[in-house]
Amino acid sequence: MQAFQARLVRLAFATHRWLGVVLGLLMLMWCLSGFVLIWVQYPAMTVDGRDLRTEGLAPLQITEPYVLPQTIPETAPLTSLRIEMLADRPVAHLRWDGGSGLFDLDSGQPVESIGEQEALAIAETYAAQHRIAASPEIKGLTERDEFMVAGYFNSGRPYWQARLRDEAGTMLYIASTNGEIRQRTTTTLRIGNWLGAIPHWLYFTELRKNTQLWADVVIWTSLGGCFLVVLGGFVGIRQYRTRASTGRRDSPYRGAKYWHHMTGLFAGAILLVWSFSGFTSMQPWGWLSTGAAAGEAADRLPGDPPTWGAVQSIVENQRAAAEIEGVELRQMAAARFDGQMYVMWIDSEGGQQRRAPSGERADFGEDDWATAGRLIAGEGQFDLKWLEEEDHYYYQGAAAGRLPVLRVTQQPEGTHYYVNPDTAQVAAIADDGAKGFRWLHLALHRVDFVSWLRVRPVWDLAVLLLLVPATLISALGAWLGLRKLARGGKLDGPKL
Repeated sequence: MQAFQARLVRLAFATHRWLGVVLGLLMLMWCLSGFVLIWVQYPAMTVDGRDLRTEGLAPLQITEPYVLPQTIPETAPLTSLRIEMLADRPVAHLRWDGGSGLFDLDSGQPVESIGEQEALAIAETYAAQHRIAASPEIKGLTERDEFMVAGYFNSGRPYWQARLRDEAGTMLYIASTNGEIRQRTTTTLRIGNWLGAIPHWLYFTELRKNTQLWADVVIWTSLGGCFLVVLGGFVGIRQYRTRASTGRRDSPYRGAKYWHHMTGLFAGAILLVWSFSGFTSMQPWGWLSTGAAAGEAADRLPGDPPTWGAVQSIVENQRAAAEIEGVELRQMAAARFDGQMYVMWIDSEGGQQRRAPSGERADFGEDDWATAGRLIAGEGQFDLKWLEEEDHYYYQGAAAGRLPVLRVTQQPEGTHYYVNPDTAQVAAIADDGAKGFRWLHLALHRVDFVSWLRVRPVWDLAVLLLLVPATLISALGAWLGLRKLARGGKLDGPKL
């Protein structure tokens, strides 16, 4: 029995060492890129609550005579409507049962694609509206790169890359399908992300374009990291014991092995937590995902969509009301509620007004709260709460965070639905899966447990205090792994 146990122990030692050879450099890369991620985030068109794309649109001008599409069946339920400028012409982004499309409101004709000259005009408009001193040029058409690898970008591929040639080195990614600016990078963001988010998330184009392969790699390498650290903990604790030569507890190692051993005993749990929370970030095999029931409940809030025939008069009412009031808008977007097609008016500062189908202002008031709760809960019970402060699942830095917000809690499930008071749309859902994700990924991986810990520079210091010893463990382990390879895989070290 003792011989069998000795073989198991030696197997654990060997597995830890060889797994360290395979994963050591990867875990070191994760730690080093984590330092960069403290200060440089992955680029996005929404920054600090501002929608840079909408702010970069020309003022909306729908002048008579405008022409609505005639190819959509009058009886087709319209599920989505957005009217804005495409460079200097008004267009409508429409989605209905059975189809979708972009339409020129000057002619009523569909816009099939965006050419190079129009992409350049879109970039020039963006620069002008953001008051950027720029002289844009089109670099070319690209299918994908590290800054547009997520599935969200698929509907716009390929993309026109537009250099603004400004001081920041801004690059815009303009969808060739509908002219939307879907991504924006700068020189600083590109360099920072090649050192931070891209290696940290394994966002390399050739890997990331195969979503399933990329997900599998992240899941299994994260699990491998967990196993490596657990084995290291077993090895480290077993080796830290009383030595016959000295009569006291000590490590049998010297040099790099000694420091790897001691830092592992002290801070190995940090690496384990980060490896595990990296695994949970992928919501593997559906675990920690928002459930179908919660999604169905949220879908009840808009109600049945109106037909395209009914929406045409709503568009005219909105145009006429905006002209009479003399407001300068950037966008009109549908916001359905309880079977009614309300329209959001969005200005250049991101301000929003909810308008009734008639064009009159129709704020989401207290009378609508109970309706929202009833629609979401269906036949069940619900609680309402007007939140002016963050709670555990809705806060700045999470998927949503705009306050105040109406929280509808479905009973007895305890699922929270956060309803945006401007749009009367569900902004976030916290069911059992989302709550688990919040604690098992966001809290553990981002050191995001309580509101005071999110205050900077408190958060920066907390992450640094954890990241430094984790990086030291990884660096020493990677060095030992490389040295092991250089020695031909020899298992050196003290006897067990």
